[in-house]
Amino acid sequence: MGDVATKKLYWDDSFATSFEAEASRGQWQGRPSIVLDRTLFYPEGGGQNPDAGKLVLENDAAFPIVDVQIDDAGTIHHLTDPAHEPNLADFAVQRARGEIDAERRRDHMAQHSGQHMLSRALLDIAKAATVSSRLGATSCTIDVDVAGVKDADLHRVEDLVNAAIRADVEVRQLFPTEAELATLPLRRAPKVASGIRLIDIDGFDLTPCGGTHVTRTGQIGAARIVGTERYKGKIRLAFHAAQRALTDVRAKEVALSALARELTCGPTDVGAAVAKLRAELKAKSETLTATRAELVTFLAEQALAAHPPTPAAPTLIVLVREGDDVSMLRTLSGKLTARPDVVAFCAAVDGGDRLVVLQRGQGAAFDCGAWFKEATKVHGGRGGGNKERAEGRFPGETDFAALEKSLRAALR
Repeated sequence: MGDVATKKLYWDDSFATSFEAEASRGQWQGRPSIVLDRTLFYPEGGGQNPDAGKLVLENDAAFPIVDVQIDDAGTIHHLTDPAHEPNLADFAVQRARGEIDAERRRDHMAQHSGQHMLSRALLDIAKAATVSSRLGATSCTIDVDVAGVKDADLHRVEDLVNAAIRADVEVRQLFPTEAELATLPLRRAPKVASGIRLIDIDGFDLTPCGGTHVTRTGQIGAARIVGTERYKGKIRLAFHAAQRALTDVRAKEVALSALARELTCGPTDVGAAVAKLRAELKAKSETLTATRAELVTFLAEQALAAHPPTPAAPTLIVLVREGDDVSMLRTLSGKLTARPDVVAFCAAVDGGDRLVVLQRGQGAAFDCGAWFKEATKVHGGRGGGNKERAEGRFPGETDFAALEKSLRAALR
């Protein structure tokens, strides 16, 4: 039976969930499988995930079906989990009862039919042909062959599709002859040469497809485009249909309502409230920048006045501050070393670490990078630099006094 195409019961009735069949042992890519003469289990293909469920044999052995695949001969392989695979060692031909996961099947049908409708609308409205689609367990995507789609067009696509969903038109399968096929207005060409099956969404879309679909568009409920991104020079659209669309909207509504409460405004006013906060933050940031500049100038002037130039060696200025960030330390060291003779050691405590920026003036003959490299070896720090400036971090237990002592010795 492994060389014979499996009868696809899911084409006859996509809403059926249980069936009986004759089972035998097969093999799929080195793994044992169960092969049936007929099945409701849809195998992975066409961007659609496989069905899941269980098979119970006439000897009452039960196997969870976690994956379904189809080979080149059309034989469908039902794969169980590794824990149950040893039970297939002595498998004999026998009758089996199958049951698919009905909720999973309904979801797959809605997503797949929704994808067909969205692809049709994208082509008609945005001239964006679908090149591939993926119906994932949590996210579904459509890749289209254009560099961009306007938001207004995406809204029109959604409106057109959801109007057709509300119209509850029939969805049926067709198996045309070669002559009939040549006269039909297909959205895309078939990928196979024979046994072509078409999904006809009455008055809306006609496309070759082997997947499972709803029987009326009203069963989709709703379809929404939830995101777009550039992908390989084209556009990838993410969408949800049926319960996924409701779940997505509900989650976003909860998040938006929580944010609105924090901002003490209505959900539709969140954008304006955030814009106001950003403007206030920008103004405060500009004020802080100006204040920091004044503080750095003041600190540098005080330090330089307290450390006049000495003819014998570079003038070392050590400033250790609480809470400064590395940007502040860089600015401060730059101000200090504007005087050529200065070597500035600017440090701060950042959480548990010690931040250090070491910089020299143009007239100071000292290699900051070499000293910093040696200091990190001795004290377990990390960082580095060049002759003019070096910076990095030292562990929290590092004694600034020890670093200063080492630096003064190196300056002599």
